[in-house]
Amino acid sequence: NNTSVCILCVCGCVGACVHTLCHIYGCFDSSDTQICAAFDGDEIYYADFKKDLLIWESKIPTSFRSPDAYKYAVLYRSMCKNDMYRWKPDKSVIKKKEPPEFIIYPRDEVITGEDNTLICFINHFFPPLINIKWTKNDVEVTMEDPFIKTLSNPDGTAYVLSYLNFVPEKGDIYSCTVEHEAMDEPQTKFWSENKEEISNGPAVVCGFGLSLGFLGVFLGTCFFVKVVRSGNCCVRTC
Repeated sequence: NNTSVCILCVCGCVGACVHTLCHIYGCFDSSDTQICAAFDGDEIYYADFKKDLLIWESKIPTSFRSPDAYKYAVLYRSMCKNDMYRWKPDKSVIKKKEPPEFIIYPRDEVITGEDNTLICFINHFFPPLINIKWTKNDVEVTMEDPFIKTLSNPDGTAYVLSYLNFVPEKGDIYSCTVEHEAMDEPQTKFWSENKEEISNGPAVVCGFGLSLGFLGVFLGTCFFVKVVRSGNCCVRTC
C-alpha cells in the first residue's frame, strides 16, 4: 500500500493585504519524497531529487531564489526516510483511488488578439500522479514551462493547475486532456472564445482557495513563522 504523510502549513494575518507562504512535503513508502512551496496558492518551486536541484517557477526573479533552499529540501527528505515509521496513518486521509474533477477557463477577460492564459484546474484526485495534455485545433501543444506539480488537499487528495499561454482568435478550439489511473479512459474539456459557460472557473478556484485556507489553519502544522511588515501589508511564512 502507498502510505503518505503530508504536512500542510497555512498562516494568515489581518491587514490591508495578506499573503501566505506555505511549505508542503509528502512522505511515501513506495516513492521519493515530494517537496514544494506555494505563495498565495501559486507554486514557487519543487524539489527534483533526480537532478539534485529545485525547479523554480519561471516568473520568480533570480534574486529571490535562495541558494540554500535545496539543502533544506534534502534535510526534509532525510526526515521522511528516517522518521516515517514513527508516524501513524491518519484514518481521515483518503486511501482509495479517486478520479479527478477538472475545468478549463481563461485567466483574464478574453479579448481577441491579446495575450492570455488558459488554466486547467484539476482537483480531488488520488494517487497524486496525473498526465495532462493540451491541444489547439486538435494539434498537441508542447508545454514550454515544465513547472507542473501536484499539491495536497486536507483530505489527502491532490490538485494541480496547468497553464497554457495563448492568443485568442476566432474559431480556435483548445482542449485539456487528463489521464489518471482512477479513470476508465482519459477525459477532455474544451474551450473556445464563444464558449461562455466556462466563465465561472475563477469563482470556483477562488472558493476552493478560501476553503483550503480555512481548513489549513486548523489542520496545518507550522514549523517556523516569520512576519515581515511593509506598510499595511504583512507576509507570514511557515
